[in-house]
Amino acid sequence: MPSPRRAARRLDPVVFLVGCLAAALGSLPGPAPLAAAPPVADGFTAAVDRVDPSVVGVLGREAGAMHDRGAGFVWRPGGLVVTAAHVVERDTTLRVRLADGRDLPARLLGADDLADVAVLKIDADPPAAPLAPAGTVRRGDPVAAIGDPLGFAATLTVGHVSHTARSWGDTSPWDVLQHDAALNPGSSGGPLVDRAGRVVAMNVAIADGARRNVGIGLALPIAVVEAIADRLVRDGTIARPRLGARVRPAGALRPAMPGLADGLLVEAVDPGSPAARAGLAPGDLVVAVDGRPTATPRDLARALEPKRPGDALTLTVANASAASPPRAATRSLAAAAPASLPPRERTLAVALAAAPPRDRVATGTAEPVGLGFTLEPGGSRLVVAVDPDTPADGAGLAAGDEILAIGDRRLDGEAGADPVALPASTGEAGVALLVRRGDKTRWLVLGPHGRLDGEAPFGSNAEALTSHPF
Repeated sequence: MPSPRRAARRLDPVVFLVGCLAAALGSLPGPAPLAAAPPVADGFTAAVDRVDPSVVGVLGREAGAMHDRGAGFVWRPGGLVVTAAHVVERDTTLRVRLADGRDLPARLLGADDLADVAVLKIDADPPAAPLAPAGTVRRGDPVAAIGDPLGFAATLTVGHVSHTARSWGDTSPWDVLQHDAALNPGSSGGPLVDRAGRVVAMNVAIADGARRNVGIGLALPIAVVEAIADRLVRDGTIARPRLGARVRPAGALRPAMPGLADGLLVEAVDPGSPAARAGLAPGDLVVAVDGRPTATPRDLARALEPKRPGDALTLTVANASAASPPRAATRSLAAAAPASLPPRERTLAVALAAAPPRDRVATGTAEPVGLGFTLEPGGSRLVVAVDPDTPADGAGLAAGDEILAIGDRRLDGEAGADPVALPASTGEAGVALLVRRGDKTRWLVLGPHGRLDGEAPFGSNAEALTSHPF
């Protein structure tokens, strides 16, 4: 074994070369040092100080008591507050809680279900929130959400912009901002702000309907909020046009209908509707609207959004069976038709009508709402019919279910018994039913406002969810 001194000498040339190399590298210009990125929360202290005085809580009466329903923000001077339309949809009495602690009555000036925007008026003049110019938000920008999630007033959550133009539902014509600042029930209507304290969007939804934060929050861009709110303040409502047809994208049925062209398959046409008067029929395939190709319900929604009742809409329509011939006949049919037109294509001029108004908020007592189901005659507890779009339909009641009790009153259900006396309406608090379906028994509450979490599809297959009324 060499002595320690000899070992040290053997390492000397290596140490010398390493030292020379380090000296040479040290003389070369190196990259500029990276500036440390500030934590996401840095800068929001000043931002929330700027916007906090404009943020409000929205309260509504439910079952006789006032509850936190969501948030909003002062949009214009003079006590004009914007919030999400679904925050106020079930309320007969509204109040607003200001940042300074005052609790004031609020009057609904108007609401638009399609955009999910509502405008309230209060007799106070808190400062209006600063609004960001359109187009200033970029993917990756830090943002903060302020709202009343789960009743925790004025909660701040922080995240980043995940996407600046995400589609939101099949029938909404607008894109929304996607972000990962935590949202929960009660966040709706609250502002999404940038580091300058400017409102860039209004929070409206959690992506998957889970009603809890999933890291994908959706917010309506402030430019859309402003455009809708301006019209609501001016007119009190937005008259949306109605076509009177139910459609689904052709692609949803293409596995079962090979060769089907792109377009919207007409599933149903309301009798006497604008679509019916124009000659649209179930089984038609809408391939263009106002000359623009139409492949998805959003294409139709975007064509309808700028329209008003009384406006004209031009539909280019083909018969679905003619537009998707058997593969062996495709060439001969195409050769027989003009090059620019699919087989049996026709053009329909539709004079749009007004969609029925929806009275979402009244002052005083809510109007009574019928339950919407029928029992078998002769004292039976068996449900034989459920009317669509009624509280019974919304609660999931179905023909064949057995009603064991209405509230605390049990039903005997014996043959020949007196007819079961059903309540005339749900009342504000709803009606509780004990229901048996097969070997399972559950309580259902039929409320006056129908569905809470989405539509029950017609039919039993998931494909029914792709069908949309216009």
